[in-house]
Amino acid sequence: MDQPGNHDRIDAITGLRGMAALLVVYGHSVEWFALPWKNHLSGELGVMIFFSLSGFLMAYLYLDKQFSIKTVTEYAIHRFSRIAPAYLVILLASFFIYTQLDPHFVYNISEQNILRHLLFSGNVSVFWSITPEVEFYFLFVLFWAAVSRYRSRRELLPLLLLVLCSLILLSYRASFPGTFLGSKLHYFLFGAGAGMLRSVVRSDRQRDRTSLSLLHAVLAVSTILILCGWLPLAFSSNNTFYDSVLGAVFGALIVFCLSFPSALGAIVFENKFILLCGECSFSIYLLHMPVIYLFRQWHPESLQSPLQLLLLAPFIALVLLFSWLSYRFVERPGARLIKSAGKTLQHKVLPFFALADDPPAVPTESEIR
Repeated sequence: MDQPGNHDRIDAITGLRGMAALLVVYGHSVEWFALPWKNHLSGELGVMIFFSLSGFLMAYLYLDKQFSIKTVTEYAIHRFSRIAPAYLVILLASFFIYTQLDPHFVYNISEQNILRHLLFSGNVSVFWSITPEVEFYFLFVLFWAAVSRYRSRRELLPLLLLVLCSLILLSYRASFPGTFLGSKLHYFLFGAGAGMLRSVVRSDRQRDRTSLSLLHAVLAVSTILILCGWLPLAFSSNNTFYDSVLGAVFGALIVFCLSFPSALGAIVFENKFILLCGECSFSIYLLHMPVIYLFRQWHPESLQSPLQLLLLAPFIALVLLFSWLSYRFVERPGARLIKSAGKTLQHKVLPFFALADDPPAVPTESEIR
């Protein structure tokens, strides 16, 4: 049973993250493999879900928590530990490969752009989407502060100023570069709105679960029709996809609806395979392009024979293997190390600040999966 304010684990969210990662992999690999199943915006849809999920999780996990130095520090530690280990290891490995071993490597990280990427503001290949994600982490702190100030002191001005600034950014989103948060802000904001709504809405009746299964089926069919190009919508072309507010609404709707349990959702998004993909999703996202490059080196031209289908299985297996190894030996230990260092820093630094009441511990993303 989901209780308002009680942030239970939501396995379907992890599964949805895994599905999004697989959509990106498919979108980037389908051309080389020359698959008979035509792709239509699968990579863009996967990134859309990632952005919507980020907004959803930030609002769902943090907005109803007391805003203080301690909770913001915990937030920063959890966010950094989530992306930094795999990101930095793969980034530095790519820098070494590109500059020392292979000047044609898919991630052309060089002396000219290494600093930019170390600051999480790069734009090489799939690294571009990390930039607006990290920028949103900073912006969310302002929203969190404004919401907390309104709830505790009924001060509306900071919140209104942020809303006004957001509306201005949204109005000019098509003019901003793709790596700037303003161009993708609508995905994060609608996702955050879905997270705020989800924190107060519950569904614990069997009748609700039956209706949700039907709703999940409709969303699944609609997504498949969009991917196949059979359902032309305002955001179903590559030129308008990321600018479309309707696309952001659709992404938020997917995340919000799938955060509720249903029989169909459990089968599709809570099975062991898709949950594993969800746990390894960040590594999958970062490592699938080097694996594609590896296959291209072995066979430079797109395959136009039945061999293409024979190679698809080992390709996916290799992506998942490398991603699991990264998750198991880089992401998890790295996150533990960062959190441990963060706790030590908290104990040494935070006592120097005058803190208000000690707020409850902020749940981590892993607690809801």
